[in-house]
Amino acid sequence: MQDQHNKSSDRVPIGQVVFDEVFLLFLASLVISFVLYNVWGLLELLNVPFLK
Repeated sequence: MQDQHNKSSDRVPIGQVVFDEVFLLFLASLVISFVLYNVWGLLELLNVPFLK
């Protein structure tokens, strides 16, 4: 019974796992910045008036 209690208390929270992985954080920052800047750029292009 004590062994089962130790296994359940030894689990690492998912937030800690994510923040411990430096390369995962780096990749996430690249993806977020890529998506945000591209969406921002597309919105800017769509707001440019057309020439007649």
